[in-house]
Amino acid sequence: MTPLAARINLETLKKNIALVRSHLPDTIKIMGVVKCNAYGHGLSQISKIMAEAGLHSLVVSGLDEGISLRKSGINCPVLALNDPLYPSPSHALEYDLSLTVADADFALKLAAHKPDPDQKFRVHIKVDTGLGRFGFSPDQAEEIMNTLDRIPHIQVDGIYSHLACSFQDDARSNAFTEKQFRIFDDLLDRLEDSNLMPDMVHLGSSTGLLGFPDRVCSGRLNALRIGTLFYGYAERVHEWEREPTPIAHISTRIIQIRDVQQNACIGYHGSHQMQNDGRVAVIHCGFDQGLHSLLPGKLLPAVHGIKCPLIGRPALTQSMLDVSDVSEAVPGNKVILAGPDINLFQAARSADRGIWEVLLPLLKNAEKTYHNGTSL
Repeated sequence: MTPLAARINLETLKKNIALVRSHLPDTIKIMGVVKCNAYGHGLSQISKIMAEAGLHSLVVSGLDEGISLRKSGINCPVLALNDPLYPSPSHALEYDLSLTVADADFALKLAAHKPDPDQKFRVHIKVDTGLGRFGFSPDQAEEIMNTLDRIPHIQVDGIYSHLACSFQDDARSNAFTEKQFRIFDDLLDRLEDSNLMPDMVHLGSSTGLLGFPDRVCSGRLNALRIGTLFYGYAERVHEWEREPTPIAHISTRIIQIRDVQQNACIGYHGSHQMQNDGRVAVIHCGFDQGLHSLLPGKLLPAVHGIKCPLIGRPALTQSMLDVSDVSEAVPGNKVILAGPDINLFQAARSADRGIWEVLLPLLKNAEKTYHNGTSL
């Protein structure tokens, strides 16, 4: 049994959706990104709230997640980001799922498929404008869309790309993002001239919206993929008056408390040295529970509402807190590792890591419960 508990506040999720929506034109189709088990928060529970909130569609990692959504009763459009090795693309037809086409081999695989006369593969074309991962080059994208336009059982519903540097607000990163916009715009010009423009065009993400709202929501860009903002994290400097609120509240327990003297070494390799006499709590969370090795010295978990430094190097199932300022701390007390009052994002940024590098492993290892209020 896992020692980690994650309480997911669905009411906060609704408020985050409303916050994002308040910054978007009514014409923008909002695509809720629920890939990777809704970033560890729970696929079906999170997707149900997003669907009930009236989002246009949901975005999953692959067909397995899409099929799971259909079996749980989710009926809105669902786009699978990438699943070219899935053994049976016919499942996309059976469960009415849209596919991403990002390479010629997968396009040919769909073209060679022989569905029933009334069935069509619904696809979005992925274009590589600078991330260098999946997608056609702009020239290849124009060619493949010409080809697919002539295949009766394939319907191209959308085209999209993925911003590579929108997380950072510096001259180099912003210039690279602007370059991606220009490359994508040039392709859209050619598609318009060839009468190949699909219904949905999306380049923006959570960080794209924060940093480039006039670009990701204007002109031909009529859809937006939003994930991180819905889960409560703004990964970029922005001008919004309100911040989204983290929806996950993650906790563990104190196993033991020890009195220690000034200059005592804590953790492997003597990685922390006490500056004064104090108290150290051993908590039930280490590598096996998903704790990132770079968080000590940066994360401040809370005990009885008082923030306490994470110190020393973690072990497989334990790590240490300096609870010298929490006189009432005893074994069994709850330790808050992440949530609205614990700035896990800033701790990750201080360690030169993204929020999901540190949060997703904890969520994957936590027992999750769901509620609609503020009580914990």
